[in-house]
Amino acid sequence: MQRLSIILPAKNEAEGLQRTLPALRQAWPRAEIIVVDDGSSDATAALCAGHGVV
Repeated sequence: MQRLSIILPAKNEAEGLQRTLPALRQAWPRAEIIVVDDGSSDATAALCAGHGVV
């Protein structure tokens, strides 16, 4: 069985991730989504945690 991992670099991208994460989940519901947060000062980390993203 093949597996898909999606890796997104992010810094202060909470606004963009609000649209991106649900769209990725809809398109690839079984994909592993990894967001690499580079020290954001906005709500990026909290948003990712709320979406169950690593």
